[in-house]
Amino acid sequence: MKKTYGIGLVVLLLLTVGLGTAAAQGKSPVVTQTSFARIDTNGDGIITVAEYEAYWKGRFRDIDADKDGKIMAAEFEASAKRQFSTLDADKDNALVAQEFVAYYCGPDAKAPKKAKKKAMKKIDADKNGKIGKDECVMFWMARYRDADADKDGRVTMDEFLAAAKKQFQEMDMNGDGVIAVQEFDYYYAAQDAKTKAKQ
Repeated sequence: MKKTYGIGLVVLLLLTVGLGTAAAQGKSPVVTQTSFARIDTNGDGIITVAEYEAYWKGRFRDIDADKDGKIMAAEFEASAKRQFSTLDADKDNALVAQEFVAYYCGPDAKAPKKAKKKAMKKIDADKNGKIGKDECVMFWMARYRDADADKDGRVTMDEFLAAAKKQFQEMDMNGDGVIAVQEFDYYYAAQDAKTKAKQ
């Protein structure tokens, strides 16, 4: 059972993205909803690995529209479309890096102007049990780059759905076309927990 945190959902930057792209459009995207606030359940401004995992486990119930305890491809795609709409703060039908980063890492997070040479595939890179702002930004920037198939610094709905389809396939570890809750939890588990599960 192999899985890295690079989007399969989902699952990101060329030389200029994010604020640079938004500035070229004459405005910066205003993010009014963020998953960061929902993940940080105690409101201390720090996301722990435990909070991160708990948030994504809760997302299973949100995606499982018919509440039958499994996620079908159609449910996953419908959820991805809703997610895209939420992420698209300026409603221009494309995501820039700043929208992505602000949503997942908080409105004060800034998308870097240049991509780091090595993409971050683990959200808690230093394994200290907390997800620092830099760790969060670089992790989600890696996912953004993966989704930006044509590398133009913007993620369209089609690109986002293609990334979601790839993520679905990665989650569906037994290849039966359905994501069971165990597969979903395993996908979002901390890397150390996965290592122990394999032993």
